[in-house]
Amino acid sequence: MDLLIKAHKVEMSPWKAVNQLSKRYEKYTHEITKIVIKEVSRILRLKLKKAHDEDLIFKGRIMYNPKDGKPIKMKDWKRLEKAIVDYLHIEREYLEKKMVEDSFFLGGLIQRLEEQQKKTWDINKFDLTKPDFAKFDFTDYDMDLIEAYKEGTGIYLQNVNDRVRAKVSSIIVEGVKQRKTKSEIWQDLWDSETDLNRDWDRVVVTETAAASNNGLLISEIRSTPEEEDIFMKGISAPGACAACEKLVHEQVVVLVPQPLESGERVKVDGKSYVAIWPGKSNYGRSSKNVWTAIIMHPYCRCTWSRWYLELEKYIS
Repeated sequence: MDLLIKAHKVEMSPWKAVNQLSKRYEKYTHEITKIVIKEVSRILRLKLKKAHDEDLIFKGRIMYNPKDGKPIKMKDWKRLEKAIVDYLHIEREYLEKKMVEDSFFLGGLIQRLEEQQKKTWDINKFDLTKPDFAKFDFTDYDMDLIEAYKEGTGIYLQNVNDRVRAKVSSIIVEGVKQRKTKSEIWQDLWDSETDLNRDWDRVVVTETAAASNNGLLISEIRSTPEEEDIFMKGISAPGACAACEKLVHEQVVVLVPQPLESGERVKVDGKSYVAIWPGKSNYGRSSKNVWTAIIMHPYCRCTWSRWYLELEKYIS
């Protein structure tokens, strides 16, 4: 499983700006990890160099007092722990709103570009300062989907927040129980950085890809006359997994505005096609029951591009 996730992590979206947006928020979340570890180290006076450590134990737990090195009370540690929770809560609220809105809006902007521009335009060419979805004629239904993605992303971010707090707490407590020096605990904290960042990356990469794809598809729907069928063609990253290769890459599907009443197939001019719609996912589906979705799995970078059936006769 680790090798599978590692393989997925190197996937890149065909749209340069989506990759750059993801990297922007990966960097932001990695800074959150650094801030938490630095502040905990600073307040508890944990340093790399060896120090004259005392046994700072309170009810079985060692707590460091930055002023005199004596044991501190549980309520003092709880205040520090609460400060961490409060800080992570603020960051979660910012990320779930800003990251999701930026991604949806970027997808809508990309949809308006020529095919080559989609691949090559730099993130700095897009103004994401204040996303205005009215310019894409997003409906209340579309805005509700964005709010649902914010809520879902917030839950995933909160899960990471909980792991960050629990990881830091466990390192300090276990260090205490094992009579580790301050420098050893300091090192353990910084050794945890990679694992914590991996948790952030999973959320950031997955949610920016899903939201930008949904923004692109909604923009495609709203810019097309209702009576016109919309065909999309899947694009997968080189070396994509078997499911992506089979169900997405080079597959021509029909884009519909809302989920079908049952199944995932529609008929157009007597021919059956797989349908996709904004929000379609594999969440809750078993590995034996996956279907064609906006993105297929965590770290997925598959995407969709408008396709015109009349092109097929020229290509063939």
